[in-house]
Order: sequence, then structure tokens, then C-alpha cells
Amino acid sequence: MPYIFLGLLVLFSITTIVLSAVALGILINRIDSRDTEKSPDNNGSLSFADQIKIDDLMHHLEQLQVIADQSNGTRAIGTRGFDGTLDYITEQLEQNTNLIVRHEYFTLKNCAVQGTPQLQSQINGFIEDHIHLTDFAHIIFTAAANFDSFVRLVSIPNLGCQNSDWMNVSVTDSIALVKRGVCTFPEKTQLAEKYRAKGLLMYNDGTASDRFQAVRYVRSHLNATIPGYFLSYNLGMKFVNAAINSSTNASIKMIIDVRDAEIGNICADTPTGNKTATIVIGAHSDGVLDGSGINDDGSGSVGILVLALNLARLLSTSSLNYAQLLYRIRFCWWGAEEVGLLGSIYHVEQASLSSATIESGRLQDYLVYFNYDMIASPNSNFGILDSISIPPGTSNKTLPGTDRITNLFQQWFDEQKLPWTRSGIGGGSDFVPFLTGGIASGGVNTGAGGFKSSTERDRYAELLGTGNAGLANVPYDSCYHQQCDRITNVNPFAYGKIVKAAAYAIEYVGRLNDLENWLYPEGRVKHVNPFNRKHVYDIHHDPDLF
Repeated sequence: MPYIFLGLLVLFSITTIVLSAVALGILINRIDSRDTEKSPDNNGSLSFADQIKIDDLMHHLEQLQVIADQSNGTRAIGTRGFDGTLDYITEQLEQNTNLIVRHEYFTLKNCAVQGTPQLQSQINGFIEDHIHLTDFAHIIFTAAANFDSFVRLVSIPNLGCQNSDWMNVSVTDSIALVKRGVCTFPEKTQLAEKYRAKGLLMYNDGTASDRFQAVRYVRSHLNATIPGYFLSYNLGMKFVNAAINSSTNASIKMIIDVRDAEIGNICADTPTGNKTATIVIGAHSDGVLDGSGINDDGSGSVGILVLALNLARLLSTSSLNYAQLLYRIRFCWWGAEEVGLLGSIYHVEQASLSSATIESGRLQDYLVYFNYDMIASPNSNFGILDSISIPPGTSNKTLPGTDRITNLFQQWFDEQKLPWTRSGIGGGSDFVPFLTGGIASGGVNTGAGGFKSSTERDRYAELLGTGNAGLANVPYDSCYHQQCDRITNVNPFAYGKIVKAAAYAIEYVGRLNDLENWLYPEGRVKHVNPFNRKHVYDIHHDPDLF
């Protein structure tokens, strides 16, 4: 009997140990499962890139489409669509994050056309009305006009780029007619003002198939004092023939209402991280008048919005155990990019002033700038910005950091077995004022109006398959600056990859112990106050000025 009892006791003990081991194993498995779910990289921290979901990106992009549709199909500055875009971004940030949101505003003169401009010509007594956007378009930043009578038309010889062209004719209180070419539209406008023209008509030159129409996005210098229209080649030549014929009386009447517009930038900062060592991520919030601007640059605006929402959640949710970043992260949405990078230029100007504060942003506290402009083009490539071309005036001290950012993106795309293409950082988007302000810069885009070559398509097909490689000899974005740049004009596959790459880059540089030395091994540029706007932008890279 004692032996039976002893045997039962041993059996009970063994059973208890086994059950305990099983229970412990179940608990360990649950802990492992929990930790694996939260820490896919097995180092105790979530991956920022893994938080990016294409459904989130498309949801916010669809909201921008709604905003554009409620504003006659546009999100351009001076419209309800632009203001609605800023309101939506602000609302998302303030309601869903603890980021510190700031706005800055500036006024642009003569940039918002009200109603339909009018142009009438009178040639030998015959009066003709000309069609807005077919025969002529407003030159952005030129003044309003309400002529109560016809004004004499004078054709300026040559191309109106030299003082002598204007001195050889009597243009005072007349309408000057000037052909496109050689010098910039602002330079022609300034000469017209100098010689006291009452108005200015510039016309296309007909030198290529795309240089016959009345171009809508031609712009002059800021604060122009005379009205200006840009004419189609055919109408321009008709006016030239009338103006140079001494037996013909040619005169013009211009009526246009142009208003000033308040332009807003938005910046949102993480509350943690070194404020005197800031990483800036930017995209532009405005579109063009022709179209909803969903790829250009709704895709970038939404891309960095989703980055901001997810990073704020990771940093503020203690249970996620997300490792904090060492530096302040600043997300910015620039206004008026489409009319000359004016929002980002304004911000860099203000940041360079002695009155700038750590909170508002001082240029000396900015370590690096990432730019995302057009990141969902339907015939996408993965264009990594690099220093194969740089804006004039860029200090060589910014190049090592710019190249390291380029290499960082190349490394990520290589690791993901994704193709990539070199994309010059020479001009055309909001990285320009940062580069010329001495800030290393980088980013990724998916192409604009350029064409994808068969070589590039074949190279992409090797890694992506033919379904995601795109089409050869077709623009990256066939709807660039057109009405069809709508929600259907995006490539979700490329879009998701670009935003994940952006998240990876933020996380990588945000955890480098000595980011400044990594970016500027030869030391930083000594900043000069105030920021020199004249050096910010190489006009030869801007087709809207020629």
C-alpha cells in the first residue's frame, strides 16, 4: 500500500511538471508571437516602413479629389481647392497626432484671375473678340486692366530683349507686342515697364509643335505693374502683320480682374528629438489650374501626411516600444510651388533671418531636406535624386550629404530588389532653395512629362515583370499639368514603394548618432543673412519663364 501511494505521488508530480512545461511553452509561444508581431526586425523596434499601407494613401488621395471636384476641378493657389487642401491636411494633423502644427502665410499679388479675361482687337475699324485660353491667357503676376477705349498696338523688333529694340519704336502708353524667345518673360515685361508701355502682349514662336498655342502658365516677375497676355502664334502673327503695316490702324482693348492671394505653408514637428538638428520632409500642396493635381503633387502631399500620421503614432504609443528618433522631424507642405517654388523660397528666407527662432525654424538647425514631388506617376520609374546636376550657387559642402542620401535610397531599392533611375537635382522642385541655402537634400520621384525609354522599360521588366515595368516611348505621366490628372492617374504599386522608401530614410538618418558629420564631413556652409533669393533658382531650368 505505501508503494502504491508513493507511485501515485511520483506520477502526480511528473504530470504536474509536464503540464507546467506545456503551459510555459504555450506562454512562451504567445510571448514570441506577440514580440514577433511588434518587432519584425527582432531588435525590439517596429519598422516605420512596414506601417505604410496603400489603402491609407489612396483614401487620403481620394479626399483631395473630392476637394478638387468641389472647386471646379482644381487645387491651384487662389482657389477654394487650394484652401480646402490646407484645411484637410491641418485637420488630419490636429485631430490624429500630437505633432506641433504651424502655419506661415504670405501674399502674392496678381495671381488669381477672377471671371473671364477679355481681349479685343480693332484693325481698320473692324472689332474682333478673341477667345480666352484658345487665343490668349493671362501672364501670371501681371496687373489687372479695364481699358475703356482701344490702345495703339506697337510691334517690338527682334525679340525685345535689348534696350535698343525698345528705343527704336515709340511704345509709351501703347500696347507692346513681343515674340517669345532668347530672354525670359520677366525680362521682357521689365523692359516694357521701363519704356512705359500700357500693356504687354507676348506671343508664341511656332518653332515646334508645342509652341503654337496660348500657354496658360507663363509668368512674369513678382509685382509687375502692367497687364500682360500670352497669345497663340497665329494670333500673334496676325497682330504683327497689322502693327507693322503703316496703312493699317491696329489697337487693343484689355479687360481683366486679377486679385492677390494669401498663400499658406504648413509645418508639423515631432515634439521629441533635438530641435537644433532637424530633418525636414516636404511636398507641395498646390496644383495647376488645369486639373486636380492628384499626382502633381497630391501624391507627395498625401505621402508625407501618411508618414506624419504613422510616425506620430509610433512615437507617442509607449506600448509599441518604438525606438525614439534623435532629431526633430519636420513635415512641411509648401504653397505656390507651381508658380516658382515660392512657398519653399519664402520659408527658407524666413528661416535665414536673425529673427527666426528654434520653434519657427532656423536654417542653421536644418540638417537635411527630403522632397517628394510626383511619386505616383502611372508609367513610373523610381527616380532617385542625385548630384549629376545641381542648381547654380550650390555649395560643394552640400554634395557629400546629398550623395549619401542618394546612396541610402539606392541601397534600399537594391535590398527590395527594385530598379531605380538617376534623377538630377538641378531644378524644378522645392529642394532647390534648400540646396542653395546650404542644406543637403534628396528624395525620390516617379517622373513627369519625360518619356520612358525602351532600355529603361526592359531593365525594369527584369525585376518587376512586364506588368509593372510600364510602357516604352510613353511619358511617365501623360496627364502632367492636364485635366486628366485625377485619382485614376496614379500607380498604386509605385506609390506604396516610394512612401515606404521615404519612411526607411527618415528612420535611418533619425537614428544616426552624428548625423551632421555624416552629412557634412567637410563642415557646413556658413549661412549669410538674409537668404539671397537671386541665387535660389536657375531660370534656365524653368520652361515657364522662356
